[in-house]
Amino acid sequence: MSKKKIELSTNVEMLIKKYLNLNDLSLDELTNRALKAYLVNHLSSTQVKEALKQADESESSYSNKLFQSNIDDLNKL
Repeated sequence: MSKKKIELSTNVEMLIKKYLNLNDLSLDELTNRALKAYLVNHLSSTQVKEALKQADESESSYSNKLFQSNIDDLNKL
């Protein structure tokens, strides 16, 4: 996962603190849930499917490379 830096307004920060205390969530969990809900509501279903498919393909490609690298390392033993 990538890391991003954001600046919160004072009002948003206070609301987040209250929400996190009431719901026992981390800021990362809340941010991911909130952004996903916002984006899914503002993109078409086709755009959402396309974006998620691209994410799955890149993760699969990375996993395949990592898996193959580990197999190659084992074969060297």
